[in-house]
This record gives sequence, structure tokens and C-alpha cells, in this order.
Amino acid sequence: MSYSLLLDFGATRIKSALVDDTTGQIQNVQSRPCTPAVCHDTHFEIPLAGLWRDFSEICKLYASQDFKRIFVCSQMHGFVLCDKHHQPLTEYISWQDERARLPHKAGPSSWELFAGAFGTTFKEKTGMRLRSCFPVVKILDYLRLYPTDYIKVLSLPEALLLIGRPADRVHITMAAGSGMIGFSSAQPDEDMCAFLRREGKVTDIVFNTVSTQTVPAGTVTINHRDIPVYTAIGDHQCAVFGAGNTLETLSFNIGTGSQVSAICTQAPNTSDTERRHFINGLELQTITHIPAGRVLTALIDFYHTLTGKDGWKCFTEVPLEKIQQASGRFNLGFFQDAWNYTNGGGITGLSLTDLKEPVLWAELFRSFAQQYIQAADCFAPRRKQLLLSGGKLAKLPALAKFFEQELAMSVCLSAETDETLVGLAKLAQEI
Repeated sequence: MSYSLLLDFGATRIKSALVDDTTGQIQNVQSRPCTPAVCHDTHFEIPLAGLWRDFSEICKLYASQDFKRIFVCSQMHGFVLCDKHHQPLTEYISWQDERARLPHKAGPSSWELFAGAFGTTFKEKTGMRLRSCFPVVKILDYLRLYPTDYIKVLSLPEALLLIGRPADRVHITMAAGSGMIGFSSAQPDEDMCAFLRREGKVTDIVFNTVSTQTVPAGTVTINHRDIPVYTAIGDHQCAVFGAGNTLETLSFNIGTGSQVSAICTQAPNTSDTERRHFINGLELQTITHIPAGRVLTALIDFYHTLTGKDGWKCFTEVPLEKIQQASGRFNLGFFQDAWNYTNGGGITGLSLTDLKEPVLWAELFRSFAQQYIQAADCFAPRRKQLLLSGGKLAKLPALAKFFEQELAMSVCLSAETDETLVGLAKLAQEI
């Protein structure tokens, strides 16, 4: 019997499991907290030593079951920089790090400098809306602060392989998360590289070879055995794949962050949606960074601090009829890279009679749910079925019923509890 190890490196937790390579059955599912981030002010880094330790400990945990391969998916839009000797210059800098927006002693912030150069062409080049969370902006910021002759850009899974023997390969879904990969060429964009060389005064900017297929990315040694690790795919794409989406479904993936996506043979180039590389030569039409778990957690933690009450219970138990009666007066765009961000979050249009907790909870729920209705209107033609996936939020009964009524389409909850692990298991079956 042959097994593969599956790993999902999320923003806060690492999920793992084994898959039987013959039957596709997933077993021994585990979950553990990721090494805590080091956060202060605008900084958000995860120590590489902790991530390496997490990776090694999980591999050793499963080693007795003699797995033959490792498949990984990972959070995107973070990075590690290395020197020419493969020595890290940085820790893992997360997408949640916001230092690139800080004023710079030499003039404008790195975000302002980069947006000024590529604000009108970035989406055409990469398929994505320009955001300050993208590594390309933060790499510019690093180079302006710490000039160096050579940098190699690695995603989280590529950085994990520094404790093994890297084969210098990266999957397009992870490479594109850097914000430096041309959509059509699937290669680093020379205009952006030239800009970083000029403004960051760096001679060489190096990437691993980009692959559109899942191929060996290197090996790690576990109990004296060399185990191949395959090129990791983005957690967004892996979740859409594992949830069972097809060319006929619309995906609402709701978690810490969230996305509305549709699998396409060729994604349309519209002003409202983005294009992402997917799996097996397909593409995604998508809207990402829809405020969800991250913002709700912050609001509900604030409520708990003020009242001592369980805000999650209040939120999840709002009746459907109260949601339908609400107007959706919360703006959940509290972070600057949020979809439809304007000038920050808030709540407007309240009257004195609205200043009651049940009304405010219903307004919050309606505002959260209404975002997806608005996003779905950007996708044409309308798909036959809506497939809900993600964490606990996606499984709220009132949410599915609200979507079904508002969209007048069939709504189905993904049957899989761990869509990313299922997606990795499906990939393992194909190889």
C-alpha cells in the first residue's frame, strides 16, 4: 500500500493527512497551529526556523506510515528573500504585512512609488488588481531599505525546501502570487524586474523555474529516506478544485479571506473581475479579498472586549427573516486591500430605532452576505449552481438560504470538510 502526505500551510493553522495512492481515501487528518507570527505595528512576519520546525515535525509524525511523496498547498502573497548561497535574507513576510505603505526617508512610500509606475498597467500584465499586500511591492520596500546585489524570491513552500534539496521549480499559482509574473507569458515581467533593479539598486532578481504542471520541486530526508516534494499550489485554487467545482458552477469560498470564482477554459478580461491561473491548463475568473472571517473576527472580538458576551453566538443565530429585513448598512472594508475598499469600514444610515443589538447583528450579517451577491453579479453568463465552501461561516444555514433566495439559483454546500486536502488528494491521484 502506497501513501502520499498532504500538507496545507494556512495563515493560522497547518492541516495534514495521508492519502492512499490507489483508492484516493484520505485518512489520519491532523491540524496544528502554525508558528506564531511576529506582529507589531505594520510588521507581520513568521520566523523561518519555526516554519521549518513545523514542516519537519509533521513529516516525522507520519513517517511510520511510510509515505512516498509530499503534496503541498499554501497561503499566497507572502515571500522569503535569499542570497546567492541560498541563505535567507528575511523571515517569511506575510501578505498581512503593511510596511510598504509607510513613509520612506527618500521620498514616497514604496506602495506609492510602485503604484505610480504600474497602477494603470498591472492588471493587464498580471490579470490581478494591484494591491499593496503583493510581494513585489514589499520587495521594492526591502531593497530601498537594505540594498543588496542579488535576491532570490521564494514563496512559503519553496522556502520550506531550503532544509532539503530544492530542484528550483515553482508552480504558476504560487509564483503568480508574487505579483511579478506576466499572465500570458507565465514568466517574470521584465518591466517590473527592471523597475526593481533601478529603484532598489539590485543587480540580479532571480526566481525558480515556473511550471504550469505539478512536478517534483525537490526532496527532503525523512528517516534516512529521500522523499520527493511536488510543486505547491495556491490554497485558493486548491480549495476551489477540492470543493468539486466545474465549468458549470460558481464558487463562493468563505474563510479568513474569501473569493468568488468561476473555472474557465479562458477567463474573460473584465474590469470587475481578475484572472488567475488554475490547474490542468484551466483559468479562474475571480474576485478576491472579500472581507470575511478576518474582519468579522476583529469586530466580534471588539464586541467581546466591550461586553464580555459571545459575539459569534449572536452573529450565527440571526434568523433568516431578520437578515431579509435588514438593509446591509455595514461597510466591511476595514483593510486597504479589501475588495471595494473606499475610505475604511463603518456603519451608516441608522435611525434611533435601529440602536438595538438584534438589529445591528442582522445588519452585520446582511452586509457580510450581500457582498457575495454583488460579486456574483459581475460573472456572466450565470452558472447553473452555486457551490459554497470554506470554514464555519460557509456552513451557516441562514447564509445558504439567503443566497438561494437572492440569486434564484441552486445552492449546494461542498460535501468536503477540508477542501484543500481533497484538492491535494485529487492532484496526487493524477500523478
